[in-house]
Amino acid sequence: MAIALLAVVHEHADSVLALRIVFSLCLAIVFFAGIYVLRIRKRLFDRDPEVTGDHYGARNLRLWQVILVWILAVDLLITALWKV
Repeated sequence: MAIALLAVVHEHADSVLALRIVFSLCLAIVFFAGIYVLRIRKRLFDRDPEVTGDHYGARNLRLWQVILVWILAVDLLITALWKV
């Protein structure tokens, strides 16, 4: 039984190329999605006349929340590429 389980385990070097490809694709997707969001930020984060409490500070906070999540996602993917 132990021999059958050992046959399934691959070496780390066998999966490095596949992991680098996957992390590179994810990094490209996340990077270009962030660029797209920054390009249309006026449509996404501009003033909404139907919301009474929508002021500059709230809009700016929502924008920075999205930017920080994007930065953390890019950092995570770069770190994953670096470690693999």
